[in-house]
Amino acid sequence: MKIREIECKSAIGKCGFPGGGLAINPYVGCGHGCVYCYARFIKRFTGHTENWGSFVDARVNIADILKKQLRSPKYKDEQIYIGTVTDPYQPVEKKYKLTRSILQVLVNYENPVSILTKSDLVLRDIDLLKKFKKIDINFTINTLDEKWEKFIEPDSSTIKQRLKAIEELIKNGINVFVMMGPYWPIFTDPEALFKEFKKAGVSQVFTESLNTVGGNWTGVENVLKKYYPKVLPDMKEVLFNKSKFYEFYNEAESKIKELSKKYKIPVTIYFGLGHAAKFK
Repeated sequence: MKIREIECKSAIGKCGFPGGGLAINPYVGCGHGCVYCYARFIKRFTGHTENWGSFVDARVNIADILKKQLRSPKYKDEQIYIGTVTDPYQPVEKKYKLTRSILQVLVNYENPVSILTKSDLVLRDIDLLKKFKKIDINFTINTLDEKWEKFIEPDSSTIKQRLKAIEELIKNGINVFVMMGPYWPIFTDPEALFKEFKKAGVSQVFTESLNTVGGNWTGVENVLKKYYPKVLPDMKEVLFNKSKFYEFYNEAESKIKELSKKYKIPVTIYFGLGHAAKFK
């Protein structure tokens, strides 16, 4: 892993999520090495040529810059997402504590905050999280198959660790959402996942299909070729055959709608079907 310490000129950027908002990313790159990660596109803007998952730049002055920027009234009460193109609790956070330093700044403001992560390291900051008036943690959990998870998200926390972290956060009064995405053909069992989400106390579920652009699919394909060669043809047919894609994800949408009602967990679905479906 190549780790550099850099300084940033701005701590806040625009969020590309459908609902808009602001984004704060304490690191450039991510040590989790998820083979399907959409955030690899940032290599085009940062000069990195290394493989995704093999480099991390720590933006060591980000908390100081954030303090200065938040003095501007234009940021007042705006939704802030931490970790839109990096995981704020990836392994290097243990050393640099940049996410914690960001939270120590934000706790003094009224902005609603969402943290996106795959790591149970978030529990380290539970003392700070409890001080926020409006905060939620959004964990990615798209399968209960630990073997598959380790192949596609190699250096992230296990599913078991994430579920335990969710329970602990909720016990401490912190709202938790789950991103059940990418929603995998074959490897995502929505019924089993909803049972776990309900047991843990998850407030809301989001789900999406895989962004297959460029290296996002290549990494998945390499894993399938090596470990699941018999599954590869079916996976490709669903993801790249338009009629099969619509057939599969329309069925998945219907199933998720049923599960949302059954388990009383609101769901928002982004399956590339031309709309975002919200169920309560």
